Amino acid sequence: MMLRQELQLKLKLNLNLLLKNQVEVLLYPSQELEQILKEEKEQNPFIEEVYVSARARQIFEERRLPEPRYEQSDLQCLLRNVRAELEGKDLEIAMDLLSCVDERGFFHGDISKIAESHGVEEEYVEDLREFIMGLEPTGVCSKDFLEFASLQVRELYPGEEWLIGELEKLINGQRIGDEVRRKLMHLRISPLTSSENVYRVARVDAVIELDDGKLIGYLYEDFIDIRPSRDYLEMAKRVKGSAKDYLRDLQERYENFKKIINIRRENLRKILDEVIEVQEPFLKGEGNLRTLMVKDVAAKLGISESTVSRLVNSKYVKTPQGTYPFRFFFVRETAGGVSQEQLMRKIREVIESEDRAKPYSDDDIARILKDEGFQVARRTVAKYRELLGIPSSRERKVNGFRN
Repeated sequence: MMLRQELQLKLKLNLNLLLKNQVEVLLYPSQELEQILKEEKEQNPFIEEVYVSARARQIFEERRLPEPRYEQSDLQCLLRNVRAELEGKDLEIAMDLLSCVDERGFFHGDISKIAESHGVEEEYVEDLREFIMGLEPTGVCSKDFLEFASLQVRELYPGEEWLIGELEKLINGQRIGDEVRRKLMHLRISPLTSSENVYRVARVDAVIELDDGKLIGYLYEDFIDIRPSRDYLEMAKRVKGSAKDYLRDLQERYENFKKIINIRRENLRKILDEVIEVQEPFLKGEGNLRTLMVKDVAAKLGISESTVSRLVNSKYVKTPQGTYPFRFFFVRETAGGVSQEQLMRKIREVIESEDRAKPYSDDDIARILKDEGFQVARRTVAKYRELLGIPSSRERKVNGFRN
């Protein structure tokens, strides 16, 4: 659902409801957020200017990603998130669940058979299915449209679950009120929408620099803002009747965008500061990444795990040690004597040294790492390659990708 459509759903929201209702805007990389704000400026006269400071261009324009990268399809994004959040038997069951999903993202499998094949209770498998539904993109593995739509209602309209009953009436051909109908019209029809990779160049979303032995973090949100039109603010105070209502709605749209930017900025700043604090040895080149879990950061900041996950998704950070996906800094406990970070570093080194005309497959990379003493399976290589935002060998060959 496009941001402008979401903003039409509800104009009078407090700060907490706004965060819940604008979940998708948390996903946008900074470059796309800026473009959305510029598009809104063209439609809303209360926005006088989308302001980007000269300091932002100095810090960020000179630190673009070294080569074009992919914006992954919805399904690829989900697979990356599943592999980031689950492991072992949970991951195996999740992959079986996803193998039963159709092209629209709906689940058509048999929970009992999956449970039997893994020697677990059906409730265990059902819990994992519901967990997948909560990952980005939300709703994949829903059993039908009603379950998917109900999930959207709970996210977009917290405290208004009575809308689900109205939705059932609509599905059954019964009449519902016009206002309710307008709300429900904005629900997505299916969880999966895109199937193709988009190849594009993008700036990084955050920069971490080492200045006189101290790590300093910059967010693009620190340098972007929207400024109001003083003329329209004054006009809104003077006009009456329907014109006043029209201008009030536009003004509230401006205020909502302002709040969204502040929410993103505040929470991304907290997450970036936490990354800098925990991963200081790695960022200074003095050690490996330490354990940092999404759930622990969410608990410390007082926000949901899904919010943290959405905020760091599809965003890149330039550091003294290289440019990485934001998710790279969230590391599970080490296993088998080798940390995730060590393996991810090695995988990237191998890919950067490959022949662009004959890129390595995941099997090839696994064999190379085994020759160097790393006991790693092909699927582990695939998991960490995706976490690094690196496409498959076929895609790297076709597009000449270089991470």
